[in-house]
Amino acid sequence: EEAAAEKAKSAPVVTAGADGFGIRSADGAFQLRLRALVQADGRFFSGDDERPLNDTFVLRRARPIVEGTLWKIVDFKLMPDFGLGSSVLQDAYLDVKFSSAIRLRAGKAKVPVGLEALLEDANLPFVERGLPSNLAPVRDLGLQLTGEPLGGRLVYAVGVFNGVPDGASGDGDNSDDKDLA
Repeated sequence: EEAAAEKAKSAPVVTAGADGFGIRSADGAFQLRLRALVQADGRFFSGDDERPLNDTFVLRRARPIVEGTLWKIVDFKLMPDFGLGSSVLQDAYLDVKFSSAIRLRAGKAKVPVGLEALLEDANLPFVERGLPSNLAPVRDLGLQLTGEPLGGRLVYAVGVFNGVPDGASGDGDNSDDKDLA
């Protein structure tokens, strides 16, 4: 019984639930989480005899999400999107956690401008974001310093990014100029 109890302490933990599938080491130093986001629309037009429009179904977002932790201090996220008939890499970044108050993110992620833009798509109160979200960049490559000091009562994020037009995402850069957010 003692040997079985000792073995259980060092065994990996496998989970499946509302947050997806996961596996983590017994000490929690290594974790891998798999989840997905799928959003579909149906567009149907009645009384369109004079100017016919196609009735259709649209797969807007089809995103497999791979997240994890390495050595308890490095988090990563990889999220492609196969919706709307194209393949786009939405998020691909590493976070180094120095403490809850200081995290350094490198890679492609949401630019920290606009509260609504920072919400996960699954957590939006409406299917579409509001018009003011079109006035800020969406995702960009860069470095970001973020954290939650004071026990989470304060949240900050500041970063240097390649620079993309408002309402857009980018994977590269065509100038030496950078954006500060």
